[in-house]
Amino acid sequence: MLHAAAMLIGIFVLALLVFSQRAFGEAAMIAGALAVACVVFAARFGGLGASAWSAPQATMLGVARMGAVVSGAVRTIRSAIAADVTLNPALVRVRSRAERGLARAVMADLVSAAPGAVVVETEADGVLVHVTDEDGVDAADLGALEARVVSALEGGVRA
Repeated sequence: MLHAAAMLIGIFVLALLVFSQRAFGEAAMIAGALAVACVVFAARFGGLGASAWSAPQATMLGVARMGAVVSGAVRTIRSAIAADVTLNPALVRVRSRAERGLARAVMADLVSAAPGAVVVETEADGVLVHVTDEDGVDAADLGALEARVVSALEGGVRA
């Protein structure tokens, strides 16, 4: 989506400069028509990748994950204030059903957003997550999150 917006704005500005000898209104209309035509052409013939159309879904996944991020931050602050910090750090490998790199990247971003877990490596078959409390990791939650990511960005859950 950002590529399309950047292309639209860039072509508009260049065309506006090319047609600057004309009246401003006429030059703006020609530049706008050319910019839209170029973006439509690029979208039709594969110039805009699937990631351009996945931006709204990725944004909605991030918004849906905000509750987990805020509750994790509150738990972390509460533990720090109470000085009741018992850590059991570990590396956890999470297998992924995602086929596209974008879905794996969004999954890694969403996992790392919540306190207590950071993705340290992504691979084709999954991610390696460093967690601060191994007992606090809920595999069902990670699986449900991944299923939502795969469903939103790849059009369905794959086995």
